[in-house]
Amino acid sequence: MQLQKLACALLCTIMLTLAGCGGEQKEAGGGKAYLQLTDAAGRQVTLTKKPERIVSLSPSYLGMIDAVGGKLAGRATSKVGTVPASMKDVPEIGLVYNINMESLVALKPDLVLAGKNQHEKFVPLLTSNNINVIEFDAKTYDEVKQTVTTLGEIYGAQDKAAAENALLDKEIASVTAKLPKDKKRVVIMHATASSVTVEGSRSIAGCVSDLLGFENVAAAALQGKSDKTPYSMESLVGQDPDVLFITSMGKPEEIENRLRSDFKQNPAWNSLRAVQQGHVYVLPEKLFLINPGLRYPEAVKYMAQQVYPEVFKNGK
Repeated sequence: MQLQKLACALLCTIMLTLAGCGGEQKEAGGGKAYLQLTDAAGRQVTLTKKPERIVSLSPSYLGMIDAVGGKLAGRATSKVGTVPASMKDVPEIGLVYNINMESLVALKPDLVLAGKNQHEKFVPLLTSNNINVIEFDAKTYDEVKQTVTTLGEIYGAQDKAAAENALLDKEIASVTAKLPKDKKRVVIMHATASSVTVEGSRSIAGCVSDLLGFENVAAAALQGKSDKTPYSMESLVGQDPDVLFITSMGKPEEIENRLRSDFKQNPAWNSLRAVQQGHVYVLPEKLFLINPGLRYPEAVKYMAQQVYPEVFKNGK
């Protein structure tokens, strides 16, 4: 009986040892994916190894990629934003809204960085050619920081990404710390040649306004999700904000004509407190319509300077 117990114990030990070795072999043989994530479009993306030939379909990501020490095999053409010195000679594949797919595929990328809602039509074609795609949505400040974090993971530069995000927070805090305690009531109008709408927190200007602690009195009309929505003169007069910000894209004379026909010819426009006190400010396209990326603190400071010029004398 004692011999049987000893044999049984020995057999159990051997089986456990074999099971343990089998598990280690499976982990060593199968390995782990380099990176697994859910992108801005809700897609599950798995990178089996660190990508070596990355192409960016949006110029908005270039500064963030450069901040984490990343390199590119190709990039979209930038007409407005600043291209980092390290990327000036990178092959171009067309404008952000007019990507040349033939040029893109010819670069043989193993990862493409795309913009949600901008490049969704390219995703099926790229993935069917076994090209990984990660979609970003980097409009709000939190989304910009998340993009920096993800780029740090892609390039294996998590420490650089964390340092860059900490610097962004510090620069914005240095602006908000100077602001008076009063809470300005604002409306952000977006003017095009065909319409005038108002912006909420999902827009760049709306997010900057929130960071400054302003009360966007038109935000309720957007139900928390949309970037922009039509807004009547009656609603604007009813809210009577302290400050009006205007963003626009298009020819200045066409924008002026649209504003005049929709608002300025209306006697109620001149009754607005912001108009009477001269607190109507046009925001620059390069910071408030084109994603500012790492220039978010610059956008925050610009808006703050318009409202509180006495606080930021000489641009400080």
